[in-house]
Amino acid sequence: MKILVVRFSSLGDCVLLCPLVEHLKRAGAEEVVVLTKRAYAELFAAATGADRVLAIGQRDSTLALWRLAREFRGRDFVVVDAHASIRSRMAGWAAGRVDARIAKHTRARLDLIVWKKRSTLPTMLERYARLARAIGVDTPALFPGGITLPAAARSAAAAAMGEGPFVAVAPGSRWTAKRWPGFAALCEELSTVQHRRILLVGDARDAADARPIAAALGPRCIDLTGRASLMTTAAHIARCETFVGNDSGLMHLAEAFAVPVVGLFGPTVEEFGYYPALPASRTIERRLACRPCSRNGSRPCPRGTGECLSAIHPGTVAEAVATLSLAGAPRRVVLE
Repeated sequence: MKILVVRFSSLGDCVLLCPLVEHLKRAGAEEVVVLTKRAYAELFAAATGADRVLAIGQRDSTLALWRLAREFRGRDFVVVDAHASIRSRMAGWAAGRVDARIAKHTRARLDLIVWKKRSTLPTMLERYARLARAIGVDTPALFPGGITLPAAARSAAAAAMGEGPFVAVAPGSRWTAKRWPGFAALCEELSTVQHRRILLVGDARDAADARPIAAALGPRCIDLTGRASLMTTAAHIARCETFVGNDSGLMHLAEAFAVPVVGLFGPTVEEFGYYPALPASRTIERRLACRPCSRNGSRPCPRGTGECLSAIHPGTVAEAVATLSLAGAPRRVVLE
């Protein structure tokens, strides 16, 4: 069986797709090709089961996508739409078939956002596993992983980091509503009280959040935001004891390398399917009637307070980091 897997974004979704790509290859697929956005080509090139990665740019024309996907028409490829977006559907049309398409559970998520109607929804890993079953590939539970670090990235991280222990901290997020404001205080406590070195990670958009933290910590910190490729960032995170961050793709990247996380959740909730998956990981959130207020945190806080995150004290997060490895530590901290 030859398989084309289509997924264009976002980082977390693409990271969580890698275990499926690995499983499809190990289950006997002759060839696994991933069609994605150029921003994530490096990630899928490191996916353990990917034989080939095809990528389009953010500004590439619809015609460019059509031509890229059309090469699979009539070539006996099974096509898996792991995105269910307009762009991925177009890729399926160009390829001439779609054998499995991911379920988005749009109605249930809208009921949760608008009416706060709770329901049991599958996680993203479970939804990806169902795609494999839909094409006849027996799939047990998927777990974070499926990514092999390039040797150059591992060497760069080893040379740059030196002695630890390190905590990776991702203070940014694509959406303002998902950014916890306590990272500066947290990093100071982790550094001075717990004697951890801080690795600040994120892309160029996160550099403004990281810069003041790095300036305050000086040699106790390495600021990697906006200065490294995705896989070089991954190699640095993989050398850390713990990861702390908002609900973001980097959180899932940390778990892919067995680094336990402390995830801070505000406008989003567990039912959306993106909570940490490792048994050692932990989440911190507040019990508020207004949660969730959007699917991905893209909407401004409807109350104008951002209190789902702003009321989480840095000391609470620091304690979660300190006790992360203790047996019996709760996986979820829910604050009133």
